[in-house]
Amino acid sequence: MKSFVWMLVAVLSLTACGGGGGGGGGRNTGPAAPSGIGSAGGTVTGPNGSQVVVPAGALSTNVAVNVAQSSQGAPALPAGMTGAGQMFALTPHGTQFSAPVTITIPYDVAATNGAVPILYKTNAQNQWEPVSAATFAAGVATAQISSFSYAQVVVPPLTRNEPVRGWDFWL
Repeated sequence: MKSFVWMLVAVLSLTACGGGGGGGGGRNTGPAAPSGIGSAGGTVTGPNGSQVVVPAGALSTNVAVNVAQSSQGAPALPAGMTGAGQMFALTPHGTQFSAPVTITIPYDVAATNGAVPILYKTNAQNQWEPVSAATFAAGVATAQISSFSYAQVVVPPLTRNEPVRGWDFWL
């Protein structure tokens, strides 16, 4: 009986302490647990094998990095450019990095029709520009970038390769 009374006292004491219920009743519950990627760096994997690798020191504060297969809010691709796969939103848009981050974006090799693909990314003015030194292998584009925005592998417009004819006249 004595152990039952102690158990009842313990249960009533714990119930009286409250807990849960949100708000905290004005009590300081301390800072929120860190989320996202911070100064230690990290990797975020998105749909279809897309990925962002943030090296240590590239961010000074925690950022909720996300990779989504989305074109919502993106400007139209430059005239003549054709997407070779899906567009990806690297967010939060405009995030600047102290050191380049590595992105991996999948694309459809068949959609290139044998043309050399180009990785394009929007800049701070929301205009498309090519990402230099991007590599392409097995349906994946990989590059280093210094800020977040939209990214997509594209195929440039086809140009006709007409033969050049020259004439020489001799007298």
